Amino acid sequence: METKPFLAYRSFYTPLNTIEKFAGCGYETICVFPAHTVNSRGTPYSQYRPVWLWFDKLDFSPLDDMITDISRAMPEAKFLCMIDLNSPVWLEHMNCYSCSDSFNNLGKAIHNPEWLQPTKQFLEKFLRYTEEKYGDRILAYIPACGATDEWYDYSNGTEGTHRREAWRKWNLERGNDDPIDIPPQSVREHTPHEGFLRNFETDREAINYWKFCNEAIADALLDFAAITRKLIRKETQVGCFYGYILEKCYRTLVSCGHLAYERVLDSPDIDFLISPGTYTDREIGGGSGFLIPNGTAAIRGKRVLHECDQRTHTYNSYLTPYINLRVNSAWPDEKSTVAGLKREASLGLLKRANLWWFDMWGDYYQGEVVMNTLKQVRKLWDERSGIPARDVCEVALIVDPDSTYLVNENHPFAPEMNRGLRNKLNRLGAPFEVYSFNDIPMIPNFERYKFVIFSSAFRISPEKHAILQQHVLRAGRFILWLYAPGIAMEGTFHTDNCKKLTGIPYKASGLQVKNMGNWHSCYIYDYREVTPAVLKKLAQEAGVLLYTEKELPVYAEGNLLAVHVKEGGQIPLSVPPEFHSAEELFTGKICTVENGRFEYDFLSPDTALFALKK
Repeated sequence: METKPFLAYRSFYTPLNTIEKFAGCGYETICVFPAHTVNSRGTPYSQYRPVWLWFDKLDFSPLDDMITDISRAMPEAKFLCMIDLNSPVWLEHMNCYSCSDSFNNLGKAIHNPEWLQPTKQFLEKFLRYTEEKYGDRILAYIPACGATDEWYDYSNGTEGTHRREAWRKWNLERGNDDPIDIPPQSVREHTPHEGFLRNFETDREAINYWKFCNEAIADALLDFAAITRKLIRKETQVGCFYGYILEKCYRTLVSCGHLAYERVLDSPDIDFLISPGTYTDREIGGGSGFLIPNGTAAIRGKRVLHECDQRTHTYNSYLTPYINLRVNSAWPDEKSTVAGLKREASLGLLKRANLWWFDMWGDYYQGEVVMNTLKQVRKLWDERSGIPARDVCEVALIVDPDSTYLVNENHPFAPEMNRGLRNKLNRLGAPFEVYSFNDIPMIPNFERYKFVIFSSAFRISPEKHAILQQHVLRAGRFILWLYAPGIAMEGTFHTDNCKKLTGIPYKASGLQVKNMGNWHSCYIYDYREVTPAVLKKLAQEAGVLLYTEKELPVYAEGNLLAVHVKEGGQIPLSVPPEFHSAEELFTGKICTVENGRFEYDFLSPDTALFALKK
């Protein structure tokens, strides 16, 4: 993460008037997407003609036209270039006996040589052209494939000839018996423990199969990333949409192929992962948030790119005169849009993320007040983004992709497990970070985390148990376990294992807290019983600094603090005692800090970003 984070503009369309306004606000980075496919509603992604016309026939004049048009509106433009790897209609229909439907059936297409070979050839020809003609203006390439170009596999694990052979090969390479066939749906969906968890002993085939499916998507993504890396300049970055463990749930958490994100982040060919802000907490008053564990990316020296596609009060919801995608979560008026833009910018800035404003179908960013806000964001980004981490975070949410393979993605607990916990932590009144279980030994200064939450620590191997003993279960720390921690442990799948790990019986009612000597074990069986109030209580008992007593989104890093509110007024805030003043960076207001406390008069709604000074 040595380079400065991107701050960019993106749109499916090319609204030159809006691009010109962004250029006038100091923006000089824009995402381009010369697509040849259609979106999930069947309309073209791009307003320009397709580049890929036949197996070996590419016409780059539409891309040239796009670059020329944008350059008129933003003369100094640098580009983040998305590459459409999905099948054009002619390629999808040509292979009628083998799957080339990469949009909805990516998990089948990636094993099909009749899809792989022409798609790789297209990628190579595309890159050779863009590098020769525009390489000095391209900051990053983004190989895009699968449903909505986010590397989703919506095939639900269904069989295909090439996928079956790949599954057999996967097993034989690991010394397993030849499975002959892909497990049927009844086996893939079997979750005997309360309809929520697979038994790692009796459901081993299904668990292995879902691992194979997720690893196959990651490997295909990395295969295309490796081709990209070989053909581009050394300084040019590569990113992709992937790793949505904090958002996916019903019908997608396990089956859509996003669980092997550690594998992707460990690759030298990937520099950043992209995800939109959460769809479930983006309204005004919500905390927004990444779909990817940002902490997992950061400790591997990688970034996330935060895609801000939140619907503003002016957004165009019409794809066509007949297709209207109006949503209830849209920000209702100008003051809400301003507060929302400040919130998203503050989140990206404090988490040292890349960020782009996604003007999906146009008109998202309209009006003098909105553009002035985006101009302020540009200025603050230039001054403060990419500053080396000085985290003050004391709360960690630990997710576990390995244990997630046990989960029934259609159970009511599935959306509560990661997504719901993140959204409730958004109202903790203190910053938090999200990691994967395997990250724990690599986390710098793990001692600073006073309150650690395990959303899905179901499968505890001897190696994981050693990590817990060495790094986590100590230092007076408060640990919150959910549902069935350690149920798969010591070579057995049994609820007695939960008490062995936590000291508290499985399914004990309500919130249970037990002093374990040098740490505190906290347990809640039902995810739905976890509330912001419960989290605040445990965090306070753990000694976490709560920046506000109210249930509000708070982001903090180093000497920066951001607070978002729906309802304003005078709100007391607490900060570390070494700070003596707070400057609100959007307004320039100065507040005096006395004994670690100050008050700020928030608008309704509002987002305040403070620089704390000693």
